[in-house]
Amino acid sequence: QGTSPFFLVRFTLPAILGIAALHYFGTSQFGGGDSILAMPSLLAAVVPIGLMGIVVASMLAADMSTNSSYMLAWASVIYNDIMKPIHKGLWPQRKGLLWNRILIALIGLFLLLYGLWYPLKGDLWVYLQVTGTIYLASMSVILIAACYWDKANNWGAMAAIATGFIIPVSFLVLQEISATQGFARDIGPYKFGVATYILTGVAMFIGSSVKNSFQKQLQ
Repeated sequence: QGTSPFFLVRFTLPAILGIAALHYFGTSQFGGGDSILAMPSLLAAVVPIGLMGIVVASMLAADMSTNSSYMLAWASVIYNDIMKPIHKGLWPQRKGLLWNRILIALIGLFLLLYGLWYPLKGDLWVYLQVTGTIYLASMSVILIAACYWDKANNWGAMAAIATGFIIPVSFLVLQEISATQGFARDIGPYKFGVATYILTGVAMFIGSSVKNSFQKQLQ
């Protein structure tokens, strides 16, 4: 509850800046898919030169802190949920810390190489939506099922994670293959995103139901 005002401001402030840009430039200047440039153009036109440097430095600092938090979270999840059950907690704390640092370095290297040399098939925002769906779809379905469905179990969670990963990645792969680019373009990223959420929920239900049925047969 204490952090909710910060999240409210985080999502409200860009919306207000977008409205201000629409009022400042009008509706005719940024047409044909260029509306994403309205807010940066407003900041460039309104913010003074000296203050602009402070704004850019603040944005870079916020981006660095966000990326470091994400990499730390991903490395911790990989170590605690994948590696730790394998070695069954037998590694000393120093070795576990070393492997967390190695994982952070590998994730950072992957992001660097992937960000520099991966050619985007479309605009960046759509790409971020598709890749964000990989973890957001399964995470949302698992969280809702764990809170409100008493028959949810780990089989359903694994099925939801696999489904939430396969569908968005399949869309990215279809965009790269010349024979399927038209098919991916016709469906579009938004329909793929909606399908990911729906099928992830279906996978959660089927996986959990299969395990429950299997356990009843064993009894």
